[in-house]
Amino acid sequence: MNSPIKRILIGLVFFVSTQVIAVIGYVLAGWSLLEAIYMVVITIFGVGYGEVRPVTTPSLRIFTILVIIAGTSSAVYTVGGFVQ
Repeated sequence: MNSPIKRILIGLVFFVSTQVIAVIGYVLAGWSLLEAIYMVVITIFGVGYGEVRPVTTPSLRIFTILVIIAGTSSAVYTVGGFVQ
Protein backbone atom coordinates (compact mmCIF):
# COMPACT_ATOMS: atom_id res chain seq x y z
CA MET A 1 0.00 0.00 0.00
CA ASN A 2 1.02 3.56 -0.60
CA SER A 3 1.56 5.81 2.36
CA PRO A 4 -1.06 8.55 2.76
CA ILE A 5 1.47 11.32 2.03
CA LYS A 6 2.64 9.61 -1.15
CA ARG A 7 -0.96 9.08 -2.22
CA ILE A 8 -1.81 12.74 -1.61
CA LEU A 9 1.21 13.90 -3.60
CA ILE A 10 0.47 11.58 -6.51
CA GLY A 11 -3.14 12.75 -6.53
CA LEU A 12 -2.15 16.42 -6.45
CA VAL A 13 0.34 15.97 -9.30
CA PHE A 14 -2.31 14.22 -11.37
CA PHE A 15 -4.91 16.86 -10.48
CA VAL A 16 -2.68 19.81 -11.40
CA SER A 17 -1.52 18.03 -14.56
CA THR A 18 -5.14 17.50 -15.56
CA GLN A 19 -5.88 21.18 -15.10
CA VAL A 20 -2.84 22.33 -17.08
CA ILE A 21 -3.47 19.89 -19.95
CA ALA A 22 -7.16 20.86 -20.03
CA VAL A 23 -6.39 24.58 -20.19
CA ILE A 24 -3.89 23.98 -23.00
CA GLY A 25 -6.46 21.87 -24.84
CA TYR A 26 -9.14 24.56 -24.70
CA VAL A 27 -6.65 27.25 -25.73
CA LEU A 28 -5.64 25.11 -28.72
CA ALA A 29 -9.35 24.85 -29.55
CA GLY A 30 -9.41 28.64 -29.95
CA TRP A 31 -10.56 29.78 -26.52
CA SER A 32 -8.88 32.63 -24.65
CA LEU A 33 -6.76 31.75 -21.63
CA LEU A 34 -9.33 33.13 -19.18
CA GLU A 35 -12.18 31.26 -20.89
CA ALA A 36 -10.14 28.04 -20.81
CA ILE A 37 -9.30 28.38 -17.11
CA TYR A 38 -12.91 29.19 -16.24
CA MET A 39 -14.19 26.22 -18.26
CA VAL A 40 -11.75 23.85 -16.55
CA VAL A 41 -12.72 25.05 -13.08
CA ILE A 42 -16.47 24.78 -13.63
CA THR A 43 -16.04 21.42 -15.36
CA ILE A 44 -13.76 19.71 -12.84
CA PHE A 45 -15.57 20.98 -9.76
CA GLY A 46 -18.96 20.04 -11.16
CA VAL A 47 -20.51 23.46 -10.79
CA GLY A 48 -22.67 22.88 -13.85
CA TYR A 49 -22.96 26.60 -14.50
CA GLY A 50 -22.76 26.10 -18.28
CA GLU A 51 -20.13 26.26 -20.95
CA VAL A 52 -18.31 29.48 -21.71
CA ARG A 53 -18.71 28.69 -25.40
CA PRO A 54 -20.80 25.99 -27.01
CA VAL A 55 -19.04 22.61 -27.08
CA THR A 56 -20.30 21.53 -30.47
CA THR A 57 -17.59 19.40 -32.06
CA PRO A 58 -17.37 15.71 -31.14
CA SER A 59 -13.65 15.99 -30.41
CA LEU A 60 -14.19 18.86 -27.95
CA ARG A 61 -17.03 16.96 -26.29
CA ILE A 62 -14.83 13.89 -25.86
CA PHE A 63 -12.03 16.10 -24.52
CA THR A 64 -14.45 17.65 -22.00
CA ILE A 65 -15.63 14.19 -20.91
CA LEU A 66 -12.01 13.15 -20.34
CA VAL A 67 -11.37 16.33 -18.32
CA ILE A 68 -14.37 15.52 -16.11
CA ILE A 69 -13.24 11.92 -15.56
CA ALA A 70 -9.57 12.78 -14.92
CA GLY A 71 -10.35 15.75 -12.68
CA THR A 72 -12.90 13.93 -10.58
CA SER A 73 -10.80 10.77 -10.31
CA SER A 74 -7.69 12.64 -9.21
CA ALA A 75 -9.68 14.66 -6.67
CA VAL A 76 -11.24 11.51 -5.20
CA TYR A 77 -7.83 9.80 -5.11
CA THR A 78 -6.30 12.77 -3.28
CA VAL A 79 -9.14 12.94 -0.74
CA GLY A 80 -8.68 9.20 -0.22
CA GLY A 81 -5.09 9.92 0.81
CA PHE A 82 -6.33 12.39 3.41
CA VAL A 83 -8.91 9.94 4.73
CA GLN A 84 -6.38 7.12 4.86
